[in-house]
Amino acid sequence: PQGTRDYSPKQMAIREKVFNAIITCFKRHGAEVIDTPVFELKETLTGKYGEDSKLIYDLKDQGGELLSLRYDL
Repeated sequence: PQGTRDYSPKQMAIREKVFNAIITCFKRHGAEVIDTPVFELKETLTGKYGEDSKLIYDLKDQGGELLSLRYDL
């Protein structure tokens, strides 16, 4: 969707270094790594959590697509 961004190779190198430091620290304390999308189609999330869920933050992209921010992110 519009509004998302790409990162340059230099930006990604910095991001990876920071994320690796954080992940290493979390793993040291027993955490496990997962990767999920930050947002999904609204219909996908309402199917998982129910229409009345207060855990879903609604978004609308410039093209009119209904998206929702994942509650856990």
